[in-house]
Amino acid sequence: MSAKWRGEGGQHQGSRPYQEDSWTLRTLPDGALLAVVADGMGGHAGGAVASKLVVDTFVASIDDGKSLGEALAAANEAVKARAATDSKLTGMGSTLIAVRLKGDELNWISVGDSPLYQVFAGRIERLNADHSLAPQIDALVSRGVISAEEGAAHPGRHTLREAVMGEPLTLIDEGTRRMVPGATLLLCSDGVETLAHERIATASRLSVSGLIDAVLAARRQHQDNVTVVKLEQVS
Repeated sequence: MSAKWRGEGGQHQGSRPYQEDSWTLRTLPDGALLAVVADGMGGHAGGAVASKLVVDTFVASIDDGKSLGEALAAANEAVKARAATDSKLTGMGSTLIAVRLKGDELNWISVGDSPLYQVFAGRIERLNADHSLAPQIDALVSRGVISAEEGAAHPGRHTLREAVMGEPLTLIDEGTRRMVPGATLLLCSDGVETLAHERIATASRLSVSGLIDAVLAARRQHQDNVTVVKLEQVS
């Protein structure tokens, strides 16, 4: 019997004065679940405009029968076109993580650092690539060039190497996976990474609002926007 899925999502602006994340979750005509999370960049106006435009254009393209890759290309072009109409939006952009899930087949595409996690049997695994400088900084830690504390506090840790900004995309992560029974998927903006991965895995058993509450309870100074979409199998 083909696995069936349910999803929920939510967000909080954290300690930021504005919300730059956007998300959506919907069932497609063929019964597949489509989930999208975008984390905007470019200040209050630019980030909010970019993330919403990326999500809306991506979903509209999927509705028109486009593939995940084609939908991403359309979203990238939409950002380019919108930024050209207003100098205040110059330099705006967004991350993107999108999944299509039907039965036990998962397909995803992502640009930027918004993570896609699979949680199974209490263990958490990041499925998509991280297009920030964090992996390079972590490599310096593993080689002993800098300490773990220096790596965690490095000011360039969240600098993006790629984003949906209307420029040619050179870093795109795409993947396919067969889901195992009992696995949970989390699509997040990077604000959730206030929590250690093990804590995210534990909190994934909660509702989305419970997971977000766990992030906020950590009381990180300058807490970023937090967005989570959770997909789990229907028993």
